[in-house]
Amino acid sequence: MNKSLAVVITTTKGRENVLHWVVKHLCKDVKGKFHLYIYNDHALPLQQSLTKLIYKQQKRSDIKLFLYNDTGKLNRTKIGCGGARHFLFEQAKKNNHNILVSLDDDMQLMPNWIENIVHAMKVYPNHSVFTGVVRGKGGDVQHAGSNMQIINNTLYRSENKRITSNFLKTEWGPMGCLAFCRSALSKDIVVPSLYIRDDAAFYLLLKKIGINETIVVPNAHAIHKPIPVPNSNLRIPEEMAKEVIWFRDTHGIELGY
Repeated sequence: MNKSLAVVITTTKGRENVLHWVVKHLCKDVKGKFHLYIYNDHALPLQQSLTKLIYKQQKRSDIKLFLYNDTGKLNRTKIGCGGARHFLFEQAKKNNHNILVSLDDDMQLMPNWIENIVHAMKVYPNHSVFTGVVRGKGGDVQHAGSNMQIINNTLYRSENKRITSNFLKTEWGPMGCLAFCRSALSKDIVVPSLYIRDDAAFYLLLKKIGINETIVVPNAHAIHKPIPVPNSNLRIPEEMAKEVIWFRDTHGIELGY
């Protein structure tokens, strides 16, 4: 399993500290080799610090780091988490990974998260999207999958916070803590290149091809914002306005959240 595992993370200016925290815990808590893909959307240069953290401090020579746009030469303008995630998914697909984990730069995976997700993939061999339980630093449940409904041509989303000892089924999960496999990693599946709202866009794309259930794994835990982190400037009004038009033109829907 591990030789075919990829983790993709997008980051931006002002979030370097929490990114290093997340990567440190990936090194500590994810057993076995994996590829780590990071897109630097105009944060401070990360190559030196991440290389030191992974290979010298954590001594994880079995992790292969792919760091893109670290000098800003690839894209001199910001492309947002959606544009970065689009790019990272395409890069990861070239290496034919069996499992791809999409993480926000402030989402810490707890020990055994991967193992528990992989177990769920065996229990549900016909499903392609998996998530766990996301908690705040204080232990409050923020997400246990997401409920998505289209009513009167409007997409509504609410966060499921119900947890049982059994696997749950929801429509989606936070894009910042999702694991994809099987049909969701087909070559013709592309994360839409939006500045933000790639979450809803990718959900709708997968729904069109029949991938409309996410398995919530109750013993796969993650912590959102494990250390204080400033909000990024993702919700730029101009970009949000563009995406309202994109969802109308592409899917004929409005976003109700």
